[in-house]
Amino acid sequence: MAAAESERGPHTPRSARRQKLVGLAFLVVPTTLFAVFSVAEGIGLEPGWWGHLLQLAAALLLAAGAWIRPSLGGLALIVVGAVFSVSMLLTDLEVSGKLAAVGIVVAPLIVSGVFFTLAGRAAQPTTRR
Repeated sequence: MAAAESERGPHTPRSARRQKLVGLAFLVVPTTLFAVFSVAEGIGLEPGWWGHLLQLAAALLLAAGAWIRPSLGGLALIVVGAVFSVSMLLTDLEVSGKLAAVGIVVAPLIVSGVFFTLAGRAAQPTTRR
């Protein structure tokens, strides 16, 4: 077994995979909410049900992109999360509704993006001198 394979630290392929899995785990809550809301509102024939379906599709595409290219996908998740949080905070909802929406839906996108970015850094080979 080579020295690089037996080494366990923050910059190994194993830790990169673990960080990617944690990043995916953080996306479970918002994607589940988007799926439930799109189905429930679609069954109830409420206007705008497709909006949650589009959010679900975007979250799944971002997750797939982050899995394939963790550095770039993680950055995209962070940027999208930041844009969503600003747009949610500028809506006409009451303050507690805004904070709940940001905490439940948007914060996991940002945290997931951080983990994917860390996974991208961990997957990069390090040079030793």
